[in-house]
Amino acid sequence: MFTPERMHQINVMVFESEIEEVTREIVRLGILHLVRLDDSQPWVEQLGEFDAGKLSEKIYRLDQRVANLMKDLEIRELPLEERDSKLLEMSVGDLDGMERDVTALEARVQDMVRRRKELEVNLERMKGIFNDVSPLAQVGLAGIKTPYTFLEVHYGQVRAENLEYVNEKTAQLAAVVLPLVQRGGMEVILLIGLKTDRLKIKRILREAAFDEIEMPEGGEKGGDSSLVVEGLEDKIQGIKEKVDSLGAEIREVRKDNSAAITDYHRSLRVAELLIRVKSYLKKTKKTYIFSGWVPSDRKRLVENEIMRAARGRAFIQIVRPEEITEVRDGSLKVPVMLKHPSFFRPFAMLVSNYGLPEYSVIDPTFFFAISFLMMFGMMFGDVGHGMILAFIGWFLGFRRGGEKRNHGTVTVGKLAFWCGLSSILFGLLYGSVFGLENLMEGLWMKPMHNVLYFFKVAIYFGIVFISLGILLNVINAIRTRNFKAIFFDHAGLVSAIIYWCGIGAVSIFLSNKPIPVVLISLGIGLPVLLLFLREPLAAVFARRRVRFERGLMTYLMETAIEVMEIVTGYLGNTVSFIRVAAFALAHVGLFIAVFSLVDMVKDKSAGYVYSALILIVGNAVIIALEGMVVTIQAIRLEYYEFFGKFFMGGGVAYKPIGLGAGPDRKEGKETA
Repeated sequence: MFTPERMHQINVMVFESEIEEVTREIVRLGILHLVRLDDSQPWVEQLGEFDAGKLSEKIYRLDQRVANLMKDLEIRELPLEERDSKLLEMSVGDLDGMERDVTALEARVQDMVRRRKELEVNLERMKGIFNDVSPLAQVGLAGIKTPYTFLEVHYGQVRAENLEYVNEKTAQLAAVVLPLVQRGGMEVILLIGLKTDRLKIKRILREAAFDEIEMPEGGEKGGDSSLVVEGLEDKIQGIKEKVDSLGAEIREVRKDNSAAITDYHRSLRVAELLIRVKSYLKKTKKTYIFSGWVPSDRKRLVENEIMRAARGRAFIQIVRPEEITEVRDGSLKVPVMLKHPSFFRPFAMLVSNYGLPEYSVIDPTFFFAISFLMMFGMMFGDVGHGMILAFIGWFLGFRRGGEKRNHGTVTVGKLAFWCGLSSILFGLLYGSVFGLENLMEGLWMKPMHNVLYFFKVAIYFGIVFISLGILLNVINAIRTRNFKAIFFDHAGLVSAIIYWCGIGAVSIFLSNKPIPVVLISLGIGLPVLLLFLREPLAAVFARRRVRFERGLMTYLMETAIEVMEIVTGYLGNTVSFIRVAAFALAHVGLFIAVFSLVDMVKDKSAGYVYSALILIVGNAVIIALEGMVVTIQAIRLEYYEFFGKFFMGGGVAYKPIGLGAGPDRKEGKETA
């Protein structure tokens, strides 16, 4: 739980006659994280590769066609499972038969889908015309716009705020403006005036940003606009019936062919997995070789199954990462698989958003989860709000049927559930239930009544948290054998001594006591001197001459700036934790604002109704707004003040190739 899963490298050489069965076994197992030998062994570039030839292209094209059929027929894609291992035996003849079936089905489905899309486009166009001309039915004008009339007629829409301008300007003319209908801030109007005023009318409409709508064809020929609208309604209804009819045909085709198409898609995905495995193979004259990584507790299983598939005609070598030169010098990275109990998995999502730890360092998920919940609860401590948040989280993440919902939604739900429980805990400590602090005695304190004490608690929490980050950085440096970083890194032991002694000096000063000279000289002065002497000390331990690559003065200036950065950086990191107390007080302040509004309206007419409404809306706003802000602030403190001290990202995720998406799904583990 505190480090990534142990890995072993497995190198395999197998005879050409057995490679097909070995490839199937790799896919069936779904445990092996394959690597390209060219990246780690340059001599392998001289070897040949497995030639999938036209078969690979055929599988890819056919899979695309099947995927398009599934999209057209709205068939849901199902994940591959271990029971799909029977699909590994698919032959070229099976592909040919599948292609014939797909071609016949495409001809039928694509024609229906094309016709339905054309009808839907036509339907939208007819609806648009109907929306444009339907207001004319209200006035029932016939033949009003002809070349021989003395009237100037304009039909269109103008913004609601510009309608007053049109009315004002046309009031001086022999014209009338008829508002017909309002649509989303726009007024559809009919303006009727005299042709002698047409230039003035056009100028007014232009200045009002008038959008002309083309007059219906029936109206121009002397017909009644209401008849045009009725005709449009009939056409729209006819198109809808055709769309529904085609939809019924498509659903019937889906019902008859859904199972077959789903099997085709799964078979082709299995075939693509086989091709993908073969792309990692390197060929000698009579053998194939490949390499990969497996979890240490599965290495014997993989070894035995590959040997069985090869009928004993294979050579397998299993190597620990520490024994590989390329791993030791950093040119080859070991894939990372993180394993967490179910409680920590929602927090692992937040950690992975920052980065994936390297194989040899500490996995911070445990520390992240505990500290995140503590900070969230401190800033959002309220029994009532915590219960609501926990219920929402349970509904999204733990309720039966969760496996049918989106994985991201379930993860966020579980995160909200645990955060809600933390809020309940700190609500009990604060004695706060929906902002009411007189219902129960707090087990610890009332934040608003102990502001200075609460700020001190937040600062000391930050000091402990930052110190934990320094400790993890030292452990990581020991694990990676970076002995210089143990002492002289930005979060090394020397910087830690300066930080801790500085905290002690400030604490003594604030208590109105004299700061001991020994603390200043040995606790701060000596570590600063060691930072200036780190290059000479490193040279002595490495038994080499002292070298200042850019000159002694440049080295001294850079070290002086680094010391200033350490002091100001740690000071800023520590002060940042004041926000934990500040947002807890802001949470209480929002309650005060809500209760103040309730007091203002409760004695007025229907005051109880308004009071209840304000309480409900106010609490909903606090939960949504404050919950989001508190989450962001807690994540910010984790990423910048904690992870910045020790987190070594850049890890390569463990991604095995095979059915069932990895070997640990059944055991409740997770793969990074």
